[in-house]
Amino acid sequence: MKGQERSVLDRIFEPRAVAVFGGVHEPGKFGHMMIQSLLKYGYKGRLYPVSPAGGEVFGLKIIHGLRDAEGPVDLACVCVPAREVPGVLRDCLEMGVPGAEILSSGFAETGEAEGKSLQEEIVSLAERGIRIVGPNCFGIHCPRGGLTLLPGFDFSRRPGPVALISQSGGVATDFGHEARTAGLGLSKVISYGNGCDLDAVSLLDYLGSDPETGYIGAYLEGVKDGRRLREVLADTAVKKPVVVWKGGLTPSGAKAVKSHTGSMAGGSLVWKGLLAQTGAVQVEGLEELVDVLTVLVHLGRSRRKVALLGGGGAIGVFCSDLAHSLGLQLPTFSEKTRSALRKWFPTPGNSLRNPVDTGTPVIPPEIMGMLVEEILLGEPVDVLVVVFLLHPISVVRPTFMNMDGFPAVSVENMIAPLLEKMLEMRRRTGKDLVVVMENRATLAADLEVERYYRELKARFLAIGVPVFPSVERAFKALGKAGGKKL
Repeated sequence: MKGQERSVLDRIFEPRAVAVFGGVHEPGKFGHMMIQSLLKYGYKGRLYPVSPAGGEVFGLKIIHGLRDAEGPVDLACVCVPAREVPGVLRDCLEMGVPGAEILSSGFAETGEAEGKSLQEEIVSLAERGIRIVGPNCFGIHCPRGGLTLLPGFDFSRRPGPVALISQSGGVATDFGHEARTAGLGLSKVISYGNGCDLDAVSLLDYLGSDPETGYIGAYLEGVKDGRRLREVLADTAVKKPVVVWKGGLTPSGAKAVKSHTGSMAGGSLVWKGLLAQTGAVQVEGLEELVDVLTVLVHLGRSRRKVALLGGGGAIGVFCSDLAHSLGLQLPTFSEKTRSALRKWFPTPGNSLRNPVDTGTPVIPPEIMGMLVEEILLGEPVDVLVVVFLLHPISVVRPTFMNMDGFPAVSVENMIAPLLEKMLEMRRRTGKDLVVVMENRATLAADLEVERYYRELKARFLAIGVPVFPSVERAFKALGKAGGKKL
């Protein structure tokens, strides 16, 4: 992407002022809710609601048109009916506004002649000098610029290295919320909808050399120029990881894509080959997208040699099968390591070869810490996955202890002491850790366990240890991320 084009997009992502068109004084309308979101999120620039009716909303003066703005406007948020969009864009061109996000729908995605014609008209206006995100989208989220999506006021305000481009506003919104709980700081999230101007290719090109972005996720439904996409993907994936969820790979999915964003989806084998050839990581669904990015961000080395500690025999068998199918290795521990582990588990009913089945799901934290130390110091593995089964820890054991007249130990007291040991081992060995907290405590009476899960997850993430709710998600993320380098 050329320098001048990049500088225009930089202005759009960090605008000095935003003008909002359409329904600004009507609760429930997109324009009104966008103003609410920007105010709630904490946008620091000038915010201009625009309406011929004038008046005031949330203490902001509603201006009649862009000529009434007191300074330059870098981004227009357009929420008027589809037929009125071209007129707003002409006003923006006249006043030198460099970019617009069009939240309005009713364009090519309808499949109708009028909608297609309107989209062609806004494309021709874009060619005259205004860059357009959309139409039929939720817009831009950029913490450094103070911007957020229509429903993104509770996204994290902490900038980070992860970007997402998405043809779906819903995926963009869900990703923003999931990223926050996965410890993923965001540089930019762009819901680009129909992508009539700024599309997947141009946005990937921009993010590929964006200094604020180190990892790129993408939800794609279709593209206009497959050859150009291949070039940009290949160039970008060399510089930073690109993780792609391609929607519409089945005949029924392709039909849904056509009505959602008006895109041509393309065949499954074609996309699989394209992503493999360019070095992008292909995932299926939002969970995999977030999980793989979580591994890439938090684990900074090769991830092929894995050790598994805890969880029981069946989980160990399942993970062995998963590892084989995903190209991961579970190397058998040396006799020296097995002998060291046997000090704590001398009786039958366990397996200490890798995976490690301790024979009991409830292990005192000081012993678990010693197991972590023995494995990471003694074995040539890249990652240690530590499994906690929250139902035995939080429900079964306390119940039995109370019946015997002993005070129960909380989930936090069983797991939190490991934080310091894990941090110490990461520093001493340079190896990575992953925590799995499987929660089968799902009755209404067990709500406190969910709170412990969320609090502990945040504490592990704070020391760079990702947390997954199941071994399947953890292993799939490790396998998909593979040996991808930073």
